[in-house]
Amino acid sequence: MQAAAFLLVLFISGCSLSPFSHPEGAPKAEPVRAHAAGQASKSVSQEARNLVTEAQKLWEEPWSECLDAQKALTLLDKALRMDPLDPSALLLRSRALGDLGFLDDAFDDVTKAIRLSPSAEAYATRGLLLQKRGHPEGARRDLAYAEALDPDEPLTYVYRAAGSFLEGETAMACGDLRLACEKGLCGPRLKAQKEGLCL
Repeated sequence: MQAAAFLLVLFISGCSLSPFSHPEGAPKAEPVRAHAAGQASKSVSQEARNLVTEAQKLWEEPWSECLDAQKALTLLDKALRMDPLDPSALLLRSRALGDLGFLDDAFDDVTKAIRLSPSAEAYATRGLLLQKRGHPEGARRDLAYAEALDPDEPLTYVYRAAGSFLEGETAMACGDLRLACEKGLCGPRLKAQKEGLCL
């Protein structure tokens, strides 16, 4: 159980619970895709695109901890004031808010992103947030939908592995990490192997 809790934190805690708060006057949190900057809405300005790109750089990898979630949140709030219907900015802001512990706002953002542009990454991200909020059934549902939408999205398998580890399903978790690696995202599997959680 200790290993499962550790791995869940490793994969989904982001920058963890931070003492920072959501800036006053900012629009309600809205989700953004980790690598969806190219899917910004057509009306978005170049300045807003630049802000989303700058925020993306604060995550070394799509699944990794953010380097500065508060800075990312500030950049994404500004981008979303320019274009409140940009699904990529909403998805990234959802991740930043989740990393800061604002799980309800993060959930609102990712749900709005799904309404604007339903994608496997967006559903997988919402599944991750549902895990963080203690709703494993909802998480499984969203992750299954993500897999059905795009079976080649590796984040789906990484996030599903986190839930499986938490539930003590090590073999299933390691299998999902292997699948994620086959689809191009090997970092989580390498970390799990380093920790002796997977072969």
